[in-house]
Amino acid sequence: MTVLSYKELFEKSDLVVIATPKSKTTDTKEQAYLPNIMRQDGNGNKSRVDSIGVETVFAVAAILKGEKTTKNLTLHHYREVQTGEGEMNGPDLVFFDPSETLHSYLLFLVHESDGRFAPTGGQTDPGYKAISQLPAE
Repeated sequence: MTVLSYKELFEKSDLVVIATPKSKTTDTKEQAYLPNIMRQDGNGNKSRVDSIGVETVFAVAAILKGEKTTKNLTLHHYREVQTGEGEMNGPDLVFFDPSETLHSYLLFLVHESDGRFAPTGGQTDPGYKAISQLPAE
């Protein structure tokens, strides 16, 4: 896991916002392996972690860095195809439920060439710091 300080996250980000999920997470057609992470079974056999690309639309409440007119954004992130139960040291991925309207998130993001945004620091562990749930208001 690459651990960036909040200062490094801020400096490397194109956009830093407080935002609320506006739509359900939807799968894209992307299939990929999570970078720099392997799963090991009880026999010591290692395999890559299969994932599917997903998108979540957010409504922006506050902009800490970036384009000040941003009202909505599409977050490009991943989910595992199959999640290991009780897994230690697995990926720290994110999931959003737009019915939970009390929760906002602090998002450190980089701009992708297609207009979407991705977590600063990569897709393997965005839930560690790059995307953090804030306390309810």
